[in-house]
Amino acid sequence: MHFFIETFGCQMNKNDSLMMEASLLSSGFAPAENQNDADIVIFNTCSVRDSAERRAKGRLKEAMAQVRERKGIVVAAGCMAQRIPEFLINGKYCSIAIGTYQSPSIGKIIENFLNGDKRRVFDSFDENDYAGRISGTTESWHKWITITHGCENFCTYCIVPYVRGKLISASSGEILSSIKSAVDNGAIEITLLGQNVNQYGQDNGEIPFYRLLDESAKIKGIERINFLTSHPKDFDTNIIEVIKNNQNISRSVHLPLQSGSDNILKQMNRIYSFSDYMKIIDKIKELPDFSITTDLIVGFPGETNEDFEETIKAVRLVQYDEAFMYAYSPRESTPAASFKNHLDKKIKSERLKLLIETQREISALKLKARIGRTESVIIEGISRKNENEVYGKSFLAHPVITSGNSSDTGKLLNVKIDSVKGSALIGSRSL
Repeated sequence: MHFFIETFGCQMNKNDSLMMEASLLSSGFAPAENQNDADIVIFNTCSVRDSAERRAKGRLKEAMAQVRERKGIVVAAGCMAQRIPEFLINGKYCSIAIGTYQSPSIGKIIENFLNGDKRRVFDSFDENDYAGRISGTTESWHKWITITHGCENFCTYCIVPYVRGKLISASSGEILSSIKSAVDNGAIEITLLGQNVNQYGQDNGEIPFYRLLDESAKIKGIERINFLTSHPKDFDTNIIEVIKNNQNISRSVHLPLQSGSDNILKQMNRIYSFSDYMKIIDKIKELPDFSITTDLIVGFPGETNEDFEETIKAVRLVQYDEAFMYAYSPRESTPAASFKNHLDKKIKSERLKLLIETQREISALKLKARIGRTESVIIEGISRKNENEVYGKSFLAHPVITSGNSSDTGKLLNVKIDSVKGSALIGSRSL
């Protein structure tokens, strides 16, 4: 039988989908080119925003109608399957609902279901049901290494702790062994992944994250090591020293601010002030070369014009290279959904528009500042717009386009930046 996986949401979900693929292959299933050729259609769902759930529900319904004709099955996996599994089953959105703890065991679950197992909901948060997260298929040159799963921060707007469960850290020995194995098999780039990588080891007495990062970077053969995502309240400034002392750690740091207003940060339960945040930023700016990206939410319940202006001021002060920006939308079961003073949609849209315009101006200036420099770029593939060009990421995680072909994928190239087009740097290959 053949399977097809469609993924919604964050990089954690994308990595989980890679693990699902490995699980399905080990159970004897084969990948299909597209949904129409699949007997098993899997949707790895996201619950962070209501719009993501609506899209997933629509795709599930559509697939159920199509797959039923060829006597296949539809599987809801991931965060929405964890949050509302009974609703999805009873509403005939799927054949099986598999939550976040069990999704990497999907091959065996589906195999058992096809052999007559009547169980249709797998949503346990029992640690005995937790399936490991480190291994998965991916590009030969790049390996995602999941070092933590779950989150215990309980930001008032966020559904993640309720659908991903508590913090679970992998053992440092297992992580380092997996990295070494990936390098032995041709990987030159590693990304350490978690909902909050800075909390690594706080649950099981393991080494702190900065030490794990340092030991990972010292493994021979790694050209670049990245980490996602950091939380300011747990960001040990020793991380910056480790970056400074290891030339193969990317100088791109993703540090979500969410709001520049201390009042809103408190309402969000972020457990830091803007002043605390800036101490980290000032430390990052001591690096000889760096980029900083962030996440921002506007229109949080009770956000005043003054609160919003504090966010605009923060963006101008920090000078982010890029930001992921959203208007607040309430998520069922989170504390903020029941807060008073929810803002009008028009106000939120206007504020988001102004924020995006402000950040775009800064992003453009940051990219233009790279013109004339030679960047170290790992090529990720052929450009979608020109088959004679390839794209990749610089050491600061800026998108770069240069001449090339498919044989360049996975290679480390030096590219002299000549110009900027949109959100990408355009350059010519240099020796």
